[in-house]
Amino acid sequence: MKKRAFFIVLLALLILSNTATYFYARFLYLSAPAEGVLQEHTAGGLFQEIRQILDDRYIQPMDEEVMLYGAIRGMLGALGDVYTYYLTPEAMEEMLMQTTGLFSGIGVEITEDEGEILVVRVLKDTPAFFAGLCQGDRIVEVDGKKTFGLTSEEAARLLRGASGTEVNIVLRRPGESELLSISLMRAQIERESVFIRRFEAGAAYLQITHFDQGTGEAFMLALAALEREGLEGLIIDLRDNPGGLFDEAVAIGELIVPAGEITRIVDKDNNVLSQYYSRAKPQDYPMVVLVNQLTASAAEILSGALQDSGRAFLVGTPTFGKTSVQHLQHLSDGGGLRYTIAKYLTPMGKDLHHVGLKPDFEVELPPEYYLQYYAIPRDIQLGDRGEKVYLLQTMLNFLGYPLEITGSFDENLFDALQSFQVDQGLSPGALDDPTREALRLTLSKKGEEIDEQLNFALNLLRDLK
Repeated sequence: MKKRAFFIVLLALLILSNTATYFYARFLYLSAPAEGVLQEHTAGGLFQEIRQILDDRYIQPMDEEVMLYGAIRGMLGALGDVYTYYLTPEAMEEMLMQTTGLFSGIGVEITEDEGEILVVRVLKDTPAFFAGLCQGDRIVEVDGKKTFGLTSEEAARLLRGASGTEVNIVLRRPGESELLSISLMRAQIERESVFIRRFEAGAAYLQITHFDQGTGEAFMLALAALEREGLEGLIIDLRDNPGGLFDEAVAIGELIVPAGEITRIVDKDNNVLSQYYSRAKPQDYPMVVLVNQLTASAAEILSGALQDSGRAFLVGTPTFGKTSVQHLQHLSDGGGLRYTIAKYLTPMGKDLHHVGLKPDFEVELPPEYYLQYYAIPRDIQLGDRGEKVYLLQTMLNFLGYPLEITGSFDENLFDALQSFQVDQGLSPGALDDPTREALRLTLSKKGEEIDEQLNFALNLLRDLK
């Protein structure tokens, strides 16, 4: 009887609990439809219904602009297409500068280096060039604003401005104890995208870093100059090229792809919207194209056309696989809408989406090659342990100073660091800025020596002659 009574009491408690829960939930979540809202079940009606409920009853103040941009981002995000998105007016301006290759600034390329802004390149004949800025300088302030902790994009926005306006910067230069204050007048800067190197026996190298306005013309002028000098083999480096302007890639294709199709644009049903052709005359020298996992978009168009036509061999690693074509639409708020309108196929009809191009010769780079892209460690000394120490040991070991990679800053590492400093004509001692800059430059030079993809391409050109 006691057991039966226990279950009766338990059942009663459950009934009471569920009843209370029902009425509590009903109180919280169920209410009559808001008056005046659109009752027809459509997406637009549902949106307006939710909006009116929030307007009438939401407890916190609502920011109209934040909600609008949030709704736009949500709508575009629901498409599941990472290449379709809204750009704020500031982002739109940045996008246009990137695609034109023109901007107003001082003429430096910068990167973030452990919280600092490091100058990695000074463009020739720019305000920075004439003011004497050097590779390895660290920009500490821009117009009184500290740059420590900023991203390179944030620092770049501080340096840019209307042509003819003044900007004041403070630098810390390796080897100098005092900061340098410099005033510069901003000017229109044209970013280069085509670079030349010459090798022995008539071989040459053309690197295309991106496809901006004018890249096609710059390539044409560079190629014409090389051909006048007697070109016997050409390497085109499209590694790490994220693409850019479609028309510029086609313009280069018209110069070097044998007469025939360069690419075709198709819609979602694979209906051909347009085709692009080359009428180029055959060249009598062999060609090799370097590609990797960051070769994308317009760079894949050019690579695919050269591979399908049999004009060039591809050397490296499989490419990124971005086949979609985007249109950039200006909007009334000064921003923009970048959205996908089509995709391209190679001349042989290959769809590279999420697949990429497979090189004719797959060649990997050794892990040590990438050391040149790591930030050089700072603020470590004898007795320290950790990842920074491990990285410094790896770098010095690669440069020919034998070390056991332990992650511990011991006497062996200290001796190796001092040996490096003496070899570089520096005063032996702490891991200071001059030493860090010497390490960066030496790693870059050493990295070129073990560029197995480039070395393979050079050997292939010799075999193809």
